[in-house]
Amino acid sequence: MNFLKPALLVTLASISFATVANDDWSDENWGEETSSPWQWNGFIETSYGRRLQNDPAINQDKTLSEIRGRVELEYQAESWRIDLKADGIYDDLLHRSDVQTRAANITFSPLDTLDIKAGRQVLTWGTGDYLFLNDLFPKDWQSFFSGRDDEYLKASSDSVKASWFADSFSVDLVWTPRFTPDHTLNGDRFSYFSPTAGKNSAKHLNPDESAGSSWSGRLSTSHNSIEYALYGYLGHWTTPVGINNKGRMTYPELNVWGASVRMPVGQGLFNSEVAWYGSREDTDGSNPKIANSQIRWLAGYEQEIGTNLTAAVQYYLEWTQDYDRLKSNTFFSEYEQDEYRQLLTLRLTKLTHQQKLTWSLFSFWSWTDKDAYLKPSISWRINDQWTVSTGANLFYGENRYSFFGQHKNNTNTWLRVRWNY
Repeated sequence: MNFLKPALLVTLASISFATVANDDWSDENWGEETSSPWQWNGFIETSYGRRLQNDPAINQDKTLSEIRGRVELEYQAESWRIDLKADGIYDDLLHRSDVQTRAANITFSPLDTLDIKAGRQVLTWGTGDYLFLNDLFPKDWQSFFSGRDDEYLKASSDSVKASWFADSFSVDLVWTPRFTPDHTLNGDRFSYFSPTAGKNSAKHLNPDESAGSSWSGRLSTSHNSIEYALYGYLGHWTTPVGINNKGRMTYPELNVWGASVRMPVGQGLFNSEVAWYGSREDTDGSNPKIANSQIRWLAGYEQEIGTNLTAAVQYYLEWTQDYDRLKSNTFFSEYEQDEYRQLLTLRLTKLTHQQKLTWSLFSFWSWTDKDAYLKPSISWRINDQWTVSTGANLFYGENRYSFFGQHKNNTNTWLRVRWNY
């Protein structure tokens, strides 16, 4: 299979390097153990997921059915390093094989206070737990809803990241030459609510992607155990919230400015984050084909409440600007969310059996949308090589069009078995 070629090439390269390294010795370094600048590892994982009920919109009971092989290769030199991560996948649900490059980048330091990483990479920042305000880097929501490892919620982008470090603060600047949107639900695995049809649909979505670039920046510092950060973003909405004159979904232009703080409070950790989303193509909120500007805010607290038992809560507010104009101009006023969309999240994590067994529950509950989403899971680390995980994605909603309510028929359970090498 084609997806086995990366693993074969990496293996041959490792063997060749080891052979050369073993031949290059003399009496002067006899008995000295030298570490190779090459490091490589990976895993093989099989995953299966299935709906817990029928979905009239999609003729597919499976939500996940794949075999995935990962190869990770790292070369560490004195002043630079190379990272490669590639996944070979056979997807039985879509009946195709593929090779996905998670990372292919080089990191170097032209100055003592400057690091540059260029190439394909996974980027993230902010303080939210499953809630992303100032983190506008691409996400994979199909992976999130299907039960893949949390690693795959963060998608890759081809970017250049520069990090400058001063005595009391640091600056991060990310340039993505070609805007990379989120991997949203497109009808392949899950149905979604269609306002034009008035019901769920599995019609394949293919939005018009912008060819423009995006910029992200962060200024961060800390004082007396308190972390502060300012953020900026110039790019596009990461989900297709616009419609062009041809009726195609688009990613409208967007500016985001925000800030965050994280600090110890009592026996736990408090965090708060705010972001203003400025919809550049609909500044007054009167264009029904473009999403309105928003103010988003969250506050969270995490604390260990028992032996190996941690609880974390978050409050989230999404305030839509120019709401009266939105309601008076929208094509589907009955489907618009509240002006102040609010929700609470709760994460409970318990470690048992010498911390080899992890019990987890993450829940979203919105009283304004009248819907909820539960993510229970259990992960058993049998040994350093084997891990078995299982869980579910459970959706509830009084309205078929709400954020989580539209996914009631996408409720599923999943199982993953991973072998690390």
